[in-house]
Amino acid sequence: MKKNEQKQEKTIRTRGVLFGLLGEPTPAKRSGGVYTASLLFMEIISLIFSVIVLSQKNFTAAEMKKDWYLYLSFLLPQVAFLLAILEYRWQKKERIQPLIRAQKCHWKYFVIAVVLQIGLLSLSQVNTWFLQLLQRLGYKIQAVSIPSTDGIKIVGVLLVVALLPAVLEETVFRGLLLKGMRCFGTTGAILLSGALFALYHRSPEQTVYQFCCGAAFALMAIRSGSVLPTMVSHFINNAVIVIFEACGVAITGVATWIVFAISAVCLALALVYLIFFEKNTLAPMKEESERKAGRKNFFFAAAVGIILCVLTWCTNLISGF
Repeated sequence: MKKNEQKQEKTIRTRGVLFGLLGEPTPAKRSGGVYTASLLFMEIISLIFSVIVLSQKNFTAAEMKKDWYLYLSFLLPQVAFLLAILEYRWQKKERIQPLIRAQKCHWKYFVIAVVLQIGLLSLSQVNTWFLQLLQRLGYKIQAVSIPSTDGIKIVGVLLVVALLPAVLEETVFRGLLLKGMRCFGTTGAILLSGALFALYHRSPEQTVYQFCCGAAFALMAIRSGSVLPTMVSHFINNAVIVIFEACGVAITGVATWIVFAISAVCLALALVYLIFFEKNTLAPMKEESERKAGRKNFFFAAAVGIILCVLTWCTNLISGF
């Protein structure tokens, strides 16, 4: 029996070296490795896609505005997330389902998730004011195009732009990453989750909003013990953007302040409840040496991904002026 256990441990260690290049695998290293893997897979897939597309003689700049190209631009990051999830599953030989739902999730968390997302819309308005300030300084906003939402086409857009990111990104950021963040403590893990989430998107104009969403989703995942409610919040966030785009909805004038006030109240209620009335936390590490080692291992494994994101974020910011 002991020999079999040693053989299994050796197999896991080999997988860690071959695929993560991280040495001896630990929860912190695996989680940090998922972040790096997501970025590397994304860069590799994007490179292959660019080579194939640019090798086509009939490809022009106009093709980049067509639906097929826009669909692929949204699908490729999700393929990268899926590959990172599958690699984690292969290395750890662990089912993904417990990471998505570690315990039975009470229905109240789904209600809170909806209220929370309504509340986060107030931060979207704050982000709009931030963008207006950047524009006054000479920054040019980089518009994000989505495929056509005319008629039945909106179903495909909701699937690719709203549903898939909600499922795969939450599985990675609030599932796999949080699993290895015990060494940061509950508050530290929440803030780091938000920072890594915002950094991954590499969009200077959306950084503040994405950080707040990422941190709020991490708080929800920890309190509920599941990423299913955060998937709901994430889907609502993306779906509202798509539906507003399809319907040409633009909130202006007095309506802006009314929506902002209602949304801010919802955000305050959701956060107060989650912070002060829910007690679930990440299981703490008792030894300081263990916490320090965990933090070091996490950043060691995530370093490549973080560096790639920072470089791209800075490049996008500079090119905007």
